[in-house]
Amino acid sequence: MYQLRDIKSTVQQTADAIAAALKIEVEIADADLIRIAGTGKYKNRLGSPMNEGYVYRHVMKSGVSVIIDNPGYNELCQPCPSRGNCLEYAEVAIPIRADEQIIGVIGLVSFDEEQTKRLMDNKQSLLLFLEKMAELLVGKVIENQQNHERELMTSQLLTVLNLARKKS
Repeated sequence: MYQLRDIKSTVQQTADAIAAALKIEVEIADADLIRIAGTGKYKNRLGSPMNEGYVYRHVMKSGVSVIIDNPGYNELCQPCPSRGNCLEYAEVAIPIRADEQIIGVIGLVSFDEEQTKRLMDNKQSLLLFLEKMAELLVGKVIENQQNHERELMTSQLLTVLNLARKKS
């Protein structure tokens, strides 16, 4: 199974790059809704479970990107205890998909009118950009998994060779 947590530093670099390019807060969660990367106020919450990640949970289950321009009032926000008092102005969440498996979510969150305008004015190009960032993460996860498997096979082969030498 592909794991984002296996490439944490790359995931954080990606979050930092997205935040710098878009001037907005970014958080990236894995399949267990554990925050793997974050910027701004999310940076000090790395490794913590997103217990109230209702939107991200929906994206993980449906595999469909979500744009919310009314956090706290959107139907996906219904179970949230902060419903109606949400500090977020807008949110965008897209799935990170490796093959047919969803391995995480990239989330953008705006906390003021300026960030919200940037999000809402460029929805389609924003989604395309985030999909490309997700593809880069998936490529890195797959490469990491392949390297791990190669190292494991090399280790097993060396063990067999050492055992064969000892017997001869």
